Parts: sequence; structure tokens; C-alpha cells
Amino acid sequence: MKSSVYLMFPTAVTSHECERHSEFKDIFLKRMPEHCAEHESGGIYSGEASGHVYVHTDEHLKDLFSFIGDGIRSHLEAIDFDHSRVDIYIVKTWISVTDTNTVTPVHAHATSHLSFVYYMQMPENADGLGFQILKNPNEMFYGAFSASTPRQKSLINEYNHLNANQYVVRSQEGQLLVFPSDLAHGTVKFGDMGSTQRIAIAGDVLLVFNEEMPNYATGVFNPASWRRF
Repeated sequence: MKSSVYLMFPTAVTSHECERHSEFKDIFLKRMPEHCAEHESGGIYSGEASGHVYVHTDEHLKDLFSFIGDGIRSHLEAIDFDHSRVDIYIVKTWISVTDTNTVTPVHAHATSHLSFVYYMQMPENADGLGFQILKNPNEMFYGAFSASTPRQKSLINEYNHLNANQYVVRSQEGQLLVFPSDLAHGTVKFGDMGSTQRIAIAGDVLLVFNEEMPNYATGVFNPASWRRF
């Protein structure tokens, strides 16, 4: 029998390598305490819940975020999106830190259009970033593509991009990942990181129409035209 497969609707997660990473890392590590909150019991902590979510406003990190902006434009070009019609706004950024005992649970950033993560410090066996979908479009019934459990044996011989619900990226220092904000993601352990932490900058992006007379029924319009009542 002669057969073929049509691969439809892939999801784009783009990767961008920074040639100035060593320079940016030196500056960031000096500035990092400014973007963390203090624990009542001592020490500092970061993340979205710290309230320190404007790392991108730090003038010392301006060149780093210019690189991130270029990466976002490159992502849009990869999917053939005309970014000349929109302004790219980084609206929220925070420092993401995990150690060998902590995991960032699966979540999404559905209030934004694009999200990104830039890997500042990656020890040996550092966490990967796992992207997930709740149901693979090819899954015939619930649980068909799940891993084996005591109650049900897996029906998959070998996982691939046609039957998987998760794809894990093992990132490197100086790597930027850009992806749709509503794509579920979380960290995945690959081993003991020892006493070194995995440190990254994460952020969210909105695309705002920049045309004087935008003729669109959807999307975000220039905040200069907004009025508060």
C-alpha cells in the first residue's frame, strides 16, 4: 500500500543564540539583586510573585533587551507575520530561578501574545523547558497516548511529534526562546544541578497596532487612543 502523511498546523517555538552573552551575564549578575525581593527571614527571592516584574526597564540591561527584541522580530518573520504594522511591547519581565529541588509547574501566559525566556546561567543537568498540549489532535480517545500506568497500558510503541503531548527543549546559556503565550510550559528535571541555580529572564509581549487608521476587528489598538471613564 502506498501511503503518505500530511503534517498540518505545527506550533513555532524559535531559538536565538546571543553572541554577547558573556558581557550581558556579567552585567546581569551585578544587577540581579535590584530585581529581587527580600525575605522576612533573610535572603532574596524572585519570580512573578515577588512583585519585581519590570526587569526590562533597567537601563543597564538595555542592550540585552534590544537583542530580545530582535529575537521577537525574527520569530514573527519565521511565521511570515508582517511586524511592520505593530509595535512590539515587552510589558512584563521577571527573573526565574530554579535549583535542584524546585520545579516551575506547567502554566501559560494567556493575557499576552508572545512570551520568551533568556537563559542567563545554566549549570550541568540544568532544567529543560517542556511545552505541553492538553490533548494531541491525533489522540483517538482520552488516555490513548498516555504513558503506562497501573490502570492502563500505553498504546504507543515509540513517542514522536505525531503522538506526543510534550516537547522538551534542553537550553544552553545565552539562548533565547520565543513562543506563543498561551502554549502551556514548565520546567523538566534532567538530574542534580548541585548547589548552582538555573537563572533565566522570562517575559511577556503584546503586539499593538501602529497604523493611524487600523482596519481590524481583533487585536490590540494603540493605548494613546484609550480613554478611562
